[in-house]
Amino acid sequence: MWTKMILSVLAAMEIGFLVWDLVSKTTHYRLKTAARFGLAAVLSLLMLLGVLQGFSRYAGIIGLLMVMGLVSLFSLRKKGEREITQPSRRVWRTVGSVWLYLTFLMPAIVFPQVEEISVTGDFPIQTALHTWTDESRAETFADSGEKRRITVQFYYPAAAGRYPLAVYSHGACATMDANDSTCRELASHGYVVAAVAHPYHAVFVKDADGVTTTVDPAFMQLAMSGPLTHTNEEMLAYYKEWMKTRTDDLHFVLDMILNRAGKNEAEVFARIDPQHIGLFGHSMGGAACEALGRQRDDIDAVIVLEGMMLGELTGTDETGFTYGNTPYPLPLLDINSDSIASRGMEQMFGSREYVNFNVVKNGTDAREVTFRNAAHMNFCDLPTVSPVMAPLFGVGSRDPRDCIITVNGIVTEYFDHYLKGESPLDIAEEY
Repeated sequence: MWTKMILSVLAAMEIGFLVWDLVSKTTHYRLKTAARFGLAAVLSLLMLLGVLQGFSRYAGIIGLLMVMGLVSLFSLRKKGEREITQPSRRVWRTVGSVWLYLTFLMPAIVFPQVEEISVTGDFPIQTALHTWTDESRAETFADSGEKRRITVQFYYPAAAGRYPLAVYSHGACATMDANDSTCRELASHGYVVAAVAHPYHAVFVKDADGVTTTVDPAFMQLAMSGPLTHTNEEMLAYYKEWMKTRTDDLHFVLDMILNRAGKNEAEVFARIDPQHIGLFGHSMGGAACEALGRQRDDIDAVIVLEGMMLGELTGTDETGFTYGNTPYPLPLLDINSDSIASRGMEQMFGSREYVNFNVVKNGTDAREVTFRNAAHMNFCDLPTVSPVMAPLFGVGSRDPRDCIITVNGIVTEYFDHYLKGESPLDIAEEY
């Protein structure tokens, strides 16, 4: 609402001055200067008052208005008000100004100011950011010989005590806060949540030292369109490589966390109960969590938010990917949209059952949950924070805010049962 209002006011101002200039056949630099500085001041005040939220959303347009005001002021002092002899030039200047306003408001258009999803738990939340270097691994996405650095965003209860640990892994080309509302919901219910950023798999990672690492272009292209341009054999090799990178990241983070928790180090580590650990992730992050559950014996439960279980794939044949039937050893919750089949899963697996459904069917304690009228991005926060971007990657017709709130409730209830031993599960098969 605020972005549309601001753009409308700015466009109306420019068009109004254009008409006035053309009718009077003279410039009005004095009033234009005052109007631009005045609007910049009003927007700044609204930001200070908290009406406009997000420096990155509105700082650009405020800065642009200040610069345009200075340009008008400079023209006024240099040449004064003057007669307009080329009306078409004045029209194009107006078009250019409106285009600049639109461009500098793009952060607010793509990521509009929306009401934050409230938590339902009673615990006040604190956060902490840590970046650790895995000295045992070279960074394969760089040729500098550097070691791989992993950044972790922690969410945890402010109150002293020991709480179960929930480790989160984001999807391909996402960010470590892609499920920020889920992480906060868990923390508000008495969990320490460690959201892991996988460098070069994330669209960007800003580490604890302020260094930003962007996604690897080759990885992004393969993750987005690889199955359409590569054979199953080629994609299987990539899947195995990606799963190893991700599970190695998660192994490293878990070992670091448990080591510090065992030493009762200050801050977040003193809050962790190392005897109760859950994993959850979205998309490729969910696949990595499921794979890690087979590799460690200290995990209590795993939740996959619409992520094809790539770690289960064993090979290929003439119809698609193959997989085994070894029972999954942990409590496993697989949450999917009803658009799975329409996204080509039947082509990838031919006449076989979708790999996730097979894993659930053969799990020792596994269940499947389906969300109707949903799609891939409904299981993270993107549709609620960027209604413009999310449809590019798949959003269902159901209300995205209601959908992620329901998902957050299910995740919390599932971990409450398996990590805290609380009341029996009341999770439906469909939502």
